[in-house]
Amino acid sequence: MMKKIKKYVNYINLCFLIGMITACSDTLNITPDGRLTMKDVWADPDLSAQFMSNLYNNIPHKGRRYFWFDNYPIALSDEAWSNDDVEGHGAVLCYNGQASASLHPIDYEYHDRFDADYWVKYWQQIRLCNIMLENIDHCALNKEEDRERWRGEAYTLRAYFYLQLIKWYGPLPLVDTVLPTDFDYSKMRKATGVECCKAIVDDCEKALSSGMPWRITATDEKMRVTKAVAAAIRSEAALLAASKIFNENNNSELWKYAYEKNEDSFNQLISNGYELYTTLHSTNGEYPNAYCEYFSLLLDDALSNNPIDKETIWENDFVHEPYYYVSGCPLQSNYMTGDVPSQQLVDAYDMLKTGKPVLDLSKPYNDECCLYPNYNEGSGYNPNKPYDGRDPRFYATVKYDGSKLQVGDEIKTIETYEGGNCSRMDASRTHTRTGYYPCKYAYYRSSTKYAGRDGGWKYYRLGAVYLNLAEAAIEAGHIDEGLRLINDIRHRAGFSPSVDVTSSSQDEARLLVRHERQVELAWEEYRFFDMRRWTATNENLDNEKFLTGMSIKKKGLRKTYTRILIGTTDSSKPSKMSYEAKWHWLPIPAKEAALMETKTGVKWQNEGW
Repeated sequence: MMKKIKKYVNYINLCFLIGMITACSDTLNITPDGRLTMKDVWADPDLSAQFMSNLYNNIPHKGRRYFWFDNYPIALSDEAWSNDDVEGHGAVLCYNGQASASLHPIDYEYHDRFDADYWVKYWQQIRLCNIMLENIDHCALNKEEDRERWRGEAYTLRAYFYLQLIKWYGPLPLVDTVLPTDFDYSKMRKATGVECCKAIVDDCEKALSSGMPWRITATDEKMRVTKAVAAAIRSEAALLAASKIFNENNNSELWKYAYEKNEDSFNQLISNGYELYTTLHSTNGEYPNAYCEYFSLLLDDALSNNPIDKETIWENDFVHEPYYYVSGCPLQSNYMTGDVPSQQLVDAYDMLKTGKPVLDLSKPYNDECCLYPNYNEGSGYNPNKPYDGRDPRFYATVKYDGSKLQVGDEIKTIETYEGGNCSRMDASRTHTRTGYYPCKYAYYRSSTKYAGRDGGWKYYRLGAVYLNLAEAAIEAGHIDEGLRLINDIRHRAGFSPSVDVTSSSQDEARLLVRHERQVELAWEEYRFFDMRRWTATNENLDNEKFLTGMSIKKKGLRKTYTRILIGTTDSSKPSKMSYEAKWHWLPIPAKEAALMETKTGVKWQNEGW
C-alpha cells in the first residue's frame, strides 16, 4: 500500500485544484459523465491510497531548490550573502527592497522545478488533509491497519504545512474542516499566533497516539512521516508559541507550556531510539569529525531498524544539483558559488581549547556595521591567525583561506587572498564575495568526477530538538537543565567537559543557547526564522542590516586581514534592506488579501505590505 510514495501519485490530481481557503466552488463534487466522484474514491481501496499519496505533494525540497539554487532563508539571514547578486534576481532583489505583495522574489514561482508559491500550495495540502481526515473512518482499505497510520500521517502533514505557512506569513485562520461551497467567509478571521501554534501541537499529539511507526525502515517508504516527525513539529511549534514574536509580554505560562511539550517530545524521541550522531565512521580522514560526516550522509543511512544515522528524523530524498557545481569554488570548476558564509557566521565559532566565544555575546561588535569586533577577553583567539583552533563545526561548515579541499582524487589548498586561486571578487558568479565558501552537506570529494553523492536536506534532526528543549528550559527557569543540553551538543562537536558552558543568570543562559543555535544549526534555515521569532514584529531585524566579509592580502609569507562591508560601501546604505520590520513575514499574495478583505471587511495583508 502506498508503495514508493515518493513518486506522489497524480492519478486524481485534477480533482484537487481547490487548494486555497478562498475557493468559491468545490470541484470535488462536480461529477460530469466519465469522471470520478468522491464516493467512487472512498469505495475503492486503491483510489483511497492514491488520494492519501497526494497529501505528500508540495513538500518543499529546501536546500538548493529555491530559485536558481539560492537558499533564500540562508541568503537573507546574517549567515550569508548570495553570490548570484550579479544576475539581479532572487535574493538580491530582497537586498534592494524590491518586493511587493503582487510580486515577491521569495514566493514567486519563476519555474516549477523550484520551491515557491507557498500560499497556494500549502493551503491546498491542508484542504487535502482535511478531506482525508473527514473520510478516514469509512474509506476502503487493502489493509485495515493502514487506517490509523493514515490518520496519523494526515494530522502530521496538516501540522507541517500549517507550521510552514505560519513561519512564512504569520497568524492565519484555523481551518480544520472541509469548507462547504456556501461557507460564509464574512466572519472568517485570523487566529492569534499562539492559537495557531497550539492547534499544530494538538494535531501532533493526535498523530502521536495514532498507528504510525517511530522510524521508517524500508526504502520504498522514504519520506513517509512518523511519530518522530510529529514530535519534532510539536517541539518547534510549542517553542514558536512562547517566542517574542507571538509572546511580546513574555507570558511565563507560555514558556511553561513550551517546556512541557518540548520535554515530552524529547523524551519520547530518546526512548524510541533517536540519539546524536557521535561516531566518526570514515577511517581515511575523509571528514574531520562526526558532525561533518553526519551532514554528508544519505537518507538510506537512516533506514533500518538499527541505522548508522539515528539522529535524522525526517530527510529529503530529492537529488539536488551537485554541491560542487552550484555551491562550490573555482578549484572544483563550479558553475556558481551560491550563498557564501559571512564574517558574522565565522565570528560565531568558539575557540576549542578554552570553550570561550571569540566575541562578547552581549555586545559582539562596537559598531553598527559589524566591522569592529568586541573581543572576548581570554578566549585565545588570534586575529592574525583567525582560523586556528576554532570549534570543529567551523571546519565542517566553512571553507576559508588555507582550507584543504579534495578535488576528485587530488588534495588542493583554497587561497582566498588577493590573487589566490579562489580569491574574493565583487562581480563573479564563481568567486566568493565574503572570502569564504560553504561546505556543509558536501561529499568530501565532490567534483565533476564524483558528483551526486552529497548529503540530503534534513528537515528535522534530534540535535535541533535538544536546543529547542534547552531554550524552553532556560526561559521556563530550568537553567541547569538547559545548560546540560547545550553541553551535550558541544561534547558531540568536540569540546571537552572541562570547558562546559556555565551561567549565573537567565539572561546569560539565554545568550548561550541562542549562540549555540547559531553555530550548531548554521546553514539549516534556522537562523532566519530564529531571529524573526526572537524579535517583535514592529522591530527591525538589525542583525541582518549589514553583512561583512574578510579581505586578505599576502606579501611574501605575511598575510593581513581586513574586515569589509558586503553589498554596500558605507554605513549610509544597508547591505540588506530586508532587515526592515515588515520582512518578518512574507506578504499574503495581493489578490488573495484583497479578496479576503472584500469578503470580511477587515484588513488581511501583513503590516508594511
